Amino acid sequence: MQNNPSFSQGLIPIVCLDIGGTLTKVTFAAKTNFILNCQTKQELKIKNEDEDYEIHFLSHPNSLEVLIQQLEQIGFIIDGKSNIQTFYITGGGSFKYYDQISNYGNIVRINEFDALKFGFKLLDSIKYKNTYFTFNNGIEYLQLTASIYPFILVNIGSGVSILKFDNEDKFARISGTCLGGGMFLGLSHLFTGINDFDELLKMTKQGSNAATDLLMDEVHLGFQSPTRNKNEKHVAVSMGKLKQNSNINQQDLVKSLLYMTTYNISQIAFLHSKLHNIERVFFSGHFIRNHEETLQCINEAFSYFSKLDQQNRHPYFIKHDGFIGSLGSFWNGIQTYKQNNH
Repeated sequence: MQNNPSFSQGLIPIVCLDIGGTLTKVTFAAKTNFILNCQTKQELKIKNEDEDYEIHFLSHPNSLEVLIQQLEQIGFIIDGKSNIQTFYITGGGSFKYYDQISNYGNIVRINEFDALKFGFKLLDSIKYKNTYFTFNNGIEYLQLTASIYPFILVNIGSGVSILKFDNEDKFARISGTCLGGGMFLGLSHLFTGINDFDELLKMTKQGSNAATDLLMDEVHLGFQSPTRNKNEKHVAVSMGKLKQNSNINQQDLVKSLLYMTTYNISQIAFLHSKLHNIERVFFSGHFIRNHEETLQCINEAFSYFSKLDQQNRHPYFIKHDGFIGSLGSFWNGIQTYKQNNH
């Protein structure tokens, strides 16, 4: 490792990567008030009150070239020489770039489910304010003083994994589904030609699924279903109007696909919360991105299923939703770093 004064004074020499099917999520730490040369996700920054460093986050489409460019911009790599001691990597894509990344530092691979466990362990241990929240036409943060366990975690990336956490050390993957962000992106690209996830999410803000989906009150032809309020307009058949309406705009199509994906994931999650008798269900993953339409759809789905089954279950969300894996890798790495420097 190079002895760069600016680096050694401000940046901790470990980089944590969660390489998924579509995106690479990066987590690293810098001393408090250290001026960075890159635009990290400031709204996700964590300041640990017991330490003098802050945790920063950034993401980009999977690309080794882009990753190296970002590391150069931050200061981890200067003139082709690396200041990185160790990469802690996780995610299904961590095998793809293993050899290339090893040219810039040692590599420790973390099982992706262990990385999620470590991420929650870190968040739960520091009780960071404004981390967990509910959503109903707006964010309401939870100020938790007790442990968040037990809970079910629905991690939505290109695919979906559902895990049950009994405590900070005991967890198991209990289910999953292929109907995730990859399907939403693929079908949206097929309909619109657009392959940028952020652009598609922006389109959902202007779209309405009423022109594409067959709604419940339309199925009942104006008669109120015995299980629902007549003012509620839930989806009965996704894309149920495409046969009779061929002039649907792209925004409406993308909104319908978002609802189709999110409602199905929410129902699977709800059923598992019943099966395992755990009321608290957290949703995470870069598919969500604290996107209001996605949050609202999950909340509406849980509200609907709760009424049908006379349950009282609510979805919970995480400010750092797409970065739990890289955050967990950071937690694992920082323990070793502290041991080696004390």
